[in-house]
Amino acid sequence: MEDFGNSLKEGLGSLGSMSIKGFDRAKQFSQEKMGSAVKTEYDQEFAALAARVECTKNSINSASNASRNFIQPNVGARLEDMFNEKVTAAESSTNANVRDLATMVPRRKGSAIDKRASYADLLGSTMKSGGQEIGETTQVGQTLVEVGGTFERIGMLEREYLSDVYTKFFKPFSNHLQVEWGNVTTEKRRLELARLDLDAAKAKVRTARTPEVMQQNEQKVRESQAAFDRQFEQTKILLTDADRKSGEFCHYLEEFIRSQMNYHEQAHKMLEETYNKMKQ
Repeated sequence: MEDFGNSLKEGLGSLGSMSIKGFDRAKQFSQEKMGSAVKTEYDQEFAALAARVECTKNSINSASNASRNFIQPNVGARLEDMFNEKVTAAESSTNANVRDLATMVPRRKGSAIDKRASYADLLGSTMKSGGQEIGETTQVGQTLVEVGGTFERIGMLEREYLSDVYTKFFKPFSNHLQVEWGNVTTEKRRLELARLDLDAAKAKVRTARTPEVMQQNEQKVRESQAAFDRQFEQTKILLTDADRKSGEFCHYLEEFIRSQMNYHEQAHKMLEETYNKMKQ
């Protein structure tokens, strides 16, 4: 019973400490917004590095979203693919409840971007069936079948192209965003909290009314300063690494252009062959 009482006391003490810290942070944050509190400023080099990484993250994120829209213009199909990707990713979650929930959702595995019929497929099949109905013995029927077959082949080529773009460009492009910058965002948030703790502790030193309270608050400042310095260095390392790795996006963009070139080159060749047959 005594052990339980001690454990309860320690737990309540810890909870109280957390509440005080949260209150101090909120007070410091509010006073900073009103301009009535002193705020620790980051050095210019760190601020420039953080701003550059943040700008890169936002620009790449916008490019990633625009790329998904480009790859799949149909909003309904795009949302379906996004949902399927989320469910597939949930199956490998470390959370057992999330994994169980994912297995209950009926869906296709991952994105269906390379399995769904394209507009070229639909155009080709429509032309081909129309030509066959008219009769391939007529000129218009034969031409419709020929052009329809070409667009069916282009549709198949388009699915191969979309699969290539999705695998070698969009997926690694997006994953890089989630993994690399997800860690950076977490550490930046922790640094800001450590900074608030430090400034809140400094504010208490300035308002201390007795030597004993002053001594306690100064000790708290030293502890907060040490925690802030550690978090600052950790965040700076991640920011520097993210800034260095941002060049990897150039490789993904090269793959995107390569896929585009191959698709358009082969599609142009198919269309040219069909055109030459029609002109004979």
